[in-house]
Amino acid sequence: MTDPGAIQPTVPPPPSPPTGAGGPQGNPWERRDTLGFGTAFLETVKLFVTSPAAAFAQTKRSGDYASPLIFAILVGWIGVAVSQIWGMLFHASIFSLFPGEMGEQMGVMAATSVGAFVFSLIVAPIVVAIVLFIESGIVHLCLMLVGGLSNSTSGFEGTFRVVSYAMVAQLANIIPLVGGLIAFVWLIILGVIGLTELHGTTQGKAIAAILIPFALCCICLIAFGAMMAASVAAMLGAQGG
Repeated sequence: MTDPGAIQPTVPPPPSPPTGAGGPQGNPWERRDTLGFGTAFLETVKLFVTSPAAAFAQTKRSGDYASPLIFAILVGWIGVAVSQIWGMLFHASIFSLFPGEMGEQMGVMAATSVGAFVFSLIVAPIVVAIVLFIESGIVHLCLMLVGGLSNSTSGFEGTFRVVSYAMVAQLANIIPLVGGLIAFVWLIILGVIGLTELHGTTQGKAIAAILIPFALCCICLIAFGAMMAASVAAMLGAQGG
């Protein structure tokens, strides 16, 4: 039997990422020099998937653009590759239903899609990098408009880090059919959590900064569709007259 009066050994808690006067010293990816590239990447993905609030709390507020940019390019490239593969498999299954000469023509189209797949993998890193800076600029501007930067010390770089690490949502594309929708919703959730944490703003202002660009895009698409419908109606009316 264990003596109730004996001193029981204590198990020390796992070490947490170091912090200093300048704030968090980095999530696993930002400490990849000590953890190793592969380990840091997998641990960062796991952390943002299972505990995004803790992941952003560990993330540096400033210091360099390279770390978040490289991470976003990696997960973005994987997301593009997986979504393209699912698309090719879907097209191949459709093409196999066509008989005879039509099937041969579909085979040529399939070969073309393979070429497009390879091309997309080559240009994906460049596209991801460009989209990151554009999206970060738009979100940062919207955050300024709603007054979400009054407590921020990280400025544009903080927004860029949020947008970059939120790209981990693109890994949802591994799920066929609904992966794109899941990635879209997940991206919004991560963006709100990240902006709230890195800029010290409210959830309401973070949600507004994330959703304003989408709302404007929807309004523009609706306006464009209305203009096209009006043009078609006018052409049909002219022909009928």
